[in-house]
Amino acid sequence: MKKLSLQVMISRFRQVLIRFPFSLSFIVGFSVLCFMSIQRVNVDIQERLWAFFGLGTLLNVAATLYLEDLKNSFQKISLNLLLIIIFAVYCFMLPEKLIEFQYYQLFSLGLVFTLAAFFISFLRKNSEIPFWNFSKQSIIQLIITVVFAAVLYGGLGLAILSLDKLFKIEISSKVYAHLAVFSFVLFAPTYFLSNIPDKIEKRKQEFSFEKIIKIFGLYILLPILAIYTLILYVYLIQIVLKWQLPNGWVSTLVSVLGLGGFLCMLILHPLYLSNKNKVVDVFVRLFPVLLFPLLVLMSVGIYRRIADYDLTINRLYVMILNLWFYGISIYLLVSKAKQIKWIVISFATITFLSSIGPWSVFSVTRNSLKTQLEKQLTVLHMLKDGKIVPKQTQQKDTATVQRATETVRYLVLSYGAESLQPYFSNSLKNKHVYDILEQLNLNTNDIDVNRYFHLYLENDSCIFNTDSYPVFVDLNVFNSGSNTDRAKNICENSQLKVEFYNGDLLVTNKLIKNGTYTIALRNKIKSLLKYNIEKINSPEKMTIKSENYKLILKTVSGKRNATKEGIELSNFDAYLFLK
Repeated sequence: MKKLSLQVMISRFRQVLIRFPFSLSFIVGFSVLCFMSIQRVNVDIQERLWAFFGLGTLLNVAATLYLEDLKNSFQKISLNLLLIIIFAVYCFMLPEKLIEFQYYQLFSLGLVFTLAAFFISFLRKNSEIPFWNFSKQSIIQLIITVVFAAVLYGGLGLAILSLDKLFKIEISSKVYAHLAVFSFVLFAPTYFLSNIPDKIEKRKQEFSFEKIIKIFGLYILLPILAIYTLILYVYLIQIVLKWQLPNGWVSTLVSVLGLGGFLCMLILHPLYLSNKNKVVDVFVRLFPVLLFPLLVLMSVGIYRRIADYDLTINRLYVMILNLWFYGISIYLLVSKAKQIKWIVISFATITFLSSIGPWSVFSVTRNSLKTQLEKQLTVLHMLKDGKIVPKQTQQKDTATVQRATETVRYLVLSYGAESLQPYFSNSLKNKHVYDILEQLNLNTNDIDVNRYFHLYLENDSCIFNTDSYPVFVDLNVFNSGSNTDRAKNICENSQLKVEFYNGDLLVTNKLIKNGTYTIALRNKIKSLLKYNIEKINSPEKMTIKSENYKLILKTVSGKRNATKEGIELSNFDAYLFLK
């Protein structure tokens, strides 16, 4: 074991700086965004910036691991910069406010970049053993990194807390948030990169198979999979005997079994190649065969869900996963599971191809739903010359109306109101799903449209006239909640007391008689939500004012409940001025 010292740590950091310079730049950039977000500086941090620095880190780590085998340094740097430029163009072509399907897309790309880091250096033949060793060592180092970061955060956090409790030093909650960013966003990735096997170590051709890995794979994971498989087979026999369609949940259960089984094969791969364990040998050869009947069951379950509830992004992804299970199972049977790395490579490739381009899951789902909507509106006599013609009275609650309502809802929430713009003459920009359903006179009852909102003052560094308000309070409230029977104390001193109750602020000025005021915060937020915009450019719109007080909202976040009247606050920042 290498001796750990300050000199060793400095040497490792220097190696990381040389090996992963661009990756460290992305990590620092993402950390800066986190610090700025905590401080709530007067900068509009767009979501695409988070995507660029966050996913850019994963992409660049994978790219560096692939390019470091090149001998020409100029080629390494040039190709790395080219990849960064391409990814930057993609990110900055995204809208300032991301739509739901774009979150799916970014998550898929993040998963692909992460998986690529494991196999990108081992695409050549005869690299099974190095691939397994590198993956094992990287995952172990990742676990160690998380533990170290948690200990660092917990230890320093406790030390800071002791200053508050023992010496009465007032510590802002932002200090803990900054510490979390330092521990998990700055320190953890840097430490992890310093412990990734280097380009010489990752080419080792000898298995390093620790006993604990054998115990986990052979004596814990494998028995669980056996029990799980038995349960699903009993269910399969049951529905065959009763001749009924499978439950919609069966797709999820079979997916978990399939992914768990292939993970177990990856873990136990050295034992399989060594031919020293009959149980592992039987498992690797038999599992793809046992999976086939359950995959048929999964296919039927997917078909049933799509037939009953139309196509969605999730269901199409599950369908592609089902097809991938078929393909990789056949490959493992034919190849006798010798090239186990293709499980990861094929999964990442399929995920990448299904997440980009006009053939992507998102494009196919949107086009399919728009086709279904046109058919539904035609049945309801609401489509003329490609434009929607709303009925003068609300449609009756028929099955077609419900399907049309659900289709409109899904398209708006997943792809934005602009996805329906071709069917409307008026602009749908920033329209809420309720506004569109009401315009169509479709049923809006019992539709779950819980939507998170975040409103903020574009420039919260404005100069305010405080001559007539001698008392000033900077309010910063987290997890305020709205459905509570008891008032939550926000702040209190010898001069005043501020409480949050049922969506409103209760302010008591202790220095004057009858100095208790109720500030209707909830009603103000409802009026702001009518603008259907996130960035408020006028301080007056974010101000609640009366003879005795003035409240200026800087940021406010929460959730719209299933009705327009339902507002649940999660946090807000505000300036409070009192006479």
